[in-house]
Amino acid sequence: MSVIRQLNDKKTREFAQHCFEKVKEEKLQEMAAGPASEHDMKHWDISEGEWEEAVAAALADREFTKNPPQD
Repeated sequence: MSVIRQLNDKKTREFAQHCFEKVKEEKLQEMAAGPASEHDMKHWDISEGEWEEAVAAALADREFTKNPPQD
């Protein structure tokens, strides 16, 4: 199940979906390791915690897409 779809806040979900679709995985990993982007937070009207949650969700969905569970 998509982690992005489980996010409660609409703006956070939209930012996470944007990251999932448009940001390369290496960049997402850099984003997750560094401080939240003031530019992104202003542009998407989200808090630092929401930014971090969105980036983590995008990375989790990428990992799931690359390595789906084996039944």
